[in-house]
Amino acid sequence: MLKRPCSLRFAAVTAFLSVAALFFVILGIDVISARITLKALRELDEAASIRSVRTAPEILILNEVVLPGRSIAIDRLIVYWSGNPFFPEIDSLLAVGGTWRLPERETDAIRQHRTRKCPPGRFNHIEIVHDDETTVVSGVFSGKAPGDSMEFLLDSEWGRGTGNILFGRERDSLHVEWFQFRRIPGELFALPEMLQGFELEGNLCATLNNTLSASGFINEVNGDPAEILFTVNNTGGETYVSLSTDIATLREFLISQAGSMLGDIYIDFVPSGTVFLEFVESDTIGVAVDARLDSVRIHSTVLSDDTVNTIVELRFRGTVCMSSLEVNIDSGSAVFGSVPVSFEITGRFDQHPRFDLRFWSEDISGEDLIESIPDELLGRLTGLRLGGYASFDIRLILDWEVPDSSDFQASVDVSGLRVLASPVAIGHLRQGGSCLMRDSRGRMRNIYLDTLENPDFVPFDSLHPSLEGLLKCAEDATFRSHNGFCLYHIRNSIRANVERGRFVRGGSTISMQLARNLFLERKKTYARKLQEVFLTWRLETYLSKNRILEIYANIVELGPDVFGFQDAARHYFGADLKELSTRQVAFLVSILPGPALYHRFHVNNNVPDYWEAYLDRLINIAEDRDWIHADSAVNAIADSIVFIPCPEAL
Repeated sequence: MLKRPCSLRFAAVTAFLSVAALFFVILGIDVISARITLKALRELDEAASIRSVRTAPEILILNEVVLPGRSIAIDRLIVYWSGNPFFPEIDSLLAVGGTWRLPERETDAIRQHRTRKCPPGRFNHIEIVHDDETTVVSGVFSGKAPGDSMEFLLDSEWGRGTGNILFGRERDSLHVEWFQFRRIPGELFALPEMLQGFELEGNLCATLNNTLSASGFINEVNGDPAEILFTVNNTGGETYVSLSTDIATLREFLISQAGSMLGDIYIDFVPSGTVFLEFVESDTIGVAVDARLDSVRIHSTVLSDDTVNTIVELRFRGTVCMSSLEVNIDSGSAVFGSVPVSFEITGRFDQHPRFDLRFWSEDISGEDLIESIPDELLGRLTGLRLGGYASFDIRLILDWEVPDSSDFQASVDVSGLRVLASPVAIGHLRQGGSCLMRDSRGRMRNIYLDTLENPDFVPFDSLHPSLEGLLKCAEDATFRSHNGFCLYHIRNSIRANVERGRFVRGGSTISMQLARNLFLERKKTYARKLQEVFLTWRLETYLSKNRILEIYANIVELGPDVFGFQDAARHYFGADLKELSTRQVAFLVSILPGPALYHRFHVNNNVPDYWEAYLDRLINIAEDRDWIHADSAVNAIADSIVFIPCPEAL
């Protein structure tokens, strides 16, 4: 009886100790595991912490692991282990969720503190934050020794990619097998400014000391689809970038850019060929183009009344400096239809642009020349046939900062060019012919160009003796010496237009004005200017200078329904041309640029003082050049303008 209570006590104590041992084993493993794990983590970061640890057979679950020194926080870290629980061998890890905040600039100390002792494992949805950019990364890593690797999948606001990191003994390397970036993340490498903002797709490889090479394609430009191949390499200390593409993929972009540059112009074309661009950090771009533009359609009221259709081939190499907006093309060629043209361009397109263009062609076949000009530009000359050969070498300089530096030089040889057939006849004008004239208000009159058909026609020998001298002074100083075109006039008009920033002065000679008046409409277009050039050449070939001046003096517009100086003499002064004073002739010459505008002097019966001063200047210059008689000049300066009453004022 006495022994029984002792047995019960022993049994109770044994049961308690067994339960306590069980709890100790269960809870002690968590505690011991937490201590072992925390000790291992603090080898990486002295301030490491774990919120809680749970154990399972050969599994350790760590919740809210924080390494503040490395700016790493992992929501859940699962450790797979084997062996002695007190001295476990970690087989692999699984990290689920968390954040890694990268420093703005990685210091050498941080790099030296890196460890590669991490065992194999996987990671899922880890957020890497750098410069307020968040990238979600998932993947696997293979081990903890040099030569191991990490495979990953990343997704960010700047793009997506898949690839791997290889751990080396002296440097680690990054290989992205595929990426699709809208921009380059962080400070991975310096991308030229012109490539920023595009959507890039391709592959790249890099080392962690910022050497990098990449290749792929740009698949979007300004919202339009594209396929531009690119390569990037900065292994030599500078970032080298090259782009190449089939120009056909840029059709929409090129058309939109051409439209924005050219203004109110409709343009369309089908491009083919290649474009190659080469970038370096100095912001200079090398450009090489080998392209063809088929089915080119251009509609502009400045160019022609009709839509112009043509074909253009273009090849050139050059450079563009983006900071100074300087362009240099030293080897360019273009083929318009069948006509080859070589060109060189240098330019500066900043606040004070300067543009220097030289283009030339040798031994152009007359047949190729006329076949290459679209019918929409030929107008009345459609059907023209040429033979023989021609050549030209033209240089144009436009300087908006120093307009007087603008220049125009031209060497044109058409001595070997022959007209085989022309829809516009010139020969009959040598002694007769007629023309239909239209004034600024639309009034028309058919004027015969000889005294037999037109009794009011004034032959050259009967023109006022001061007329030619004053005409040359006001309109065409080199009339007697040029072949229809005057570089001096063209050069001065270019300088005046550049200085004003708009068209204020033309460079037409008397011969060019006559060609325009005889054969062409009044509307100003480049097509009309092209036709005017050909017809001027023909007039100078067929007609003498006396005949050109004779016709011009009898048909030029000088007021409402007023054509020729004889008609004008009667309209303004009630006398024949030969009876006018030199000052009266000077007045008629002075209103040639704008008879519709300056006719108001007659309507108001008053010539303003500034215009009287202009007449004095014309007279004095003509006298200084011996183009008018000295006595006539003296009398003209003392004279005054008195009109007969204007019918419009009555």
